[in-house]
Amino acid sequence: MAAMNLVALKSPPFRSYLVSMSVALHGLWAQRVIVGWLAWELTGSAAFVGIVAFLNFIPTVIGSPFFGVIADRIDLRRASIIAYALVGTISAIFSIIAFADGLIPLVVAGFSLATGIIASANHPIRMSLTPRLAPVEHLSSVIALTALNFNLSRLVGPAIGGGLIQIIGAPSALMVTAVGYLPAVLVLPFVRPRERTNEGRKDDEGYLAALLDGWRQALNKRIIRLGMLLSGLCAITGRSVLETLPILADGVFEKGPAGLGLMTAVAGGGALCASLFKALSVAQQPNAVPQHALVMALATPILVTSLAAVDHFFAALGITMFLGFSVTLVAVSLQSLVQMEISDVYRGRVMGLWIMVSIGGGAAGAIIMGGVSDALGVTSAQVTIGLTALALCGVVVSLLNRATSDSA
Repeated sequence: MAAMNLVALKSPPFRSYLVSMSVALHGLWAQRVIVGWLAWELTGSAAFVGIVAFLNFIPTVIGSPFFGVIADRIDLRRASIIAYALVGTISAIFSIIAFADGLIPLVVAGFSLATGIIASANHPIRMSLTPRLAPVEHLSSVIALTALNFNLSRLVGPAIGGGLIQIIGAPSALMVTAVGYLPAVLVLPFVRPRERTNEGRKDDEGYLAALLDGWRQALNKRIIRLGMLLSGLCAITGRSVLETLPILADGVFEKGPAGLGLMTAVAGGGALCASLFKALSVAQQPNAVPQHALVMALATPILVTSLAAVDHFFAALGITMFLGFSVTLVAVSLQSLVQMEISDVYRGRVMGLWIMVSIGGGAAGAIIMGGVSDALGVTSAQVTIGLTALALCGVVVSLLNRATSDSA
């Protein structure tokens, strides 16, 4: 087991953190469903539901790199406690307003934006803290297990949210999700991360200089630069489908909300399988990308292109599941590559940039897929985007393979 990606479970701080995060993440995904339901129930407007989701999502794309500078300067454990306590408190207040029948669209939108801003700060904090909860040599295991935790909650959490709405109603369901942040607040004070390595530390650096220095550290290293580029390409390509599944479910196959739910579920199942595969595989080594991840990077645009060739819904479901698998496996493997290349003092800034590229790539891909589909039709859009991305991914995979070989 020592050679496998489960080895980080031997670290008591990481085990405690992982369990508390599991509760919080399930609550987070449940809460997104509940808030989306309330947005729909209040207005009956699909556009408003989209706006609420956008307000929760966009702060992470824009803000994470800037919060990354702060993450590299503060006590990460204390900052994490504050973040989870704050989002839990805001969620409880939102629930109380719902109980009092005081919800209006502006309040729902404001809550979504507020939790989105907290998440944009917490992402680089979390990605800087978790690597310090286990020995440095177990970093690949830490990333694989946190990805497994995330994807499991992404699959199960929405079902919990829907079930809670049905059983106890949306206001009570919101209060349950608010309480779900409590384990993190209670556990984190007892978690002892290892000390930051001080390689490259500059205590007298201004904010903007620190931001640019962190980005310079990332972009000047060929392996990190290529890893981020490949991650962005796969996000733009694969996420363009996964973020626009209504186009397939209803626009192409006319399966309505039930079909959308099924496609979303199989995509989440594929992501969960990729996380399990990564967790049970041999631990990834520094300066190396597993060949299966590079193969999946090339498979991602091929899968997008192949969607244009199928006219049966169940065939599209199979492709969507494999697409969820390939996008997740590539993302986890490349994140491991980048995390193992950076020192602790730059981790927040580099991972803030990583979040912007990977999540922002998905957002950009959704816009591109939607626009090209409107202009050329869904089938032509899939072929055009898939084949273009395949050529670009082929070049980057070749360069990355060469860079990791040179570093070996």
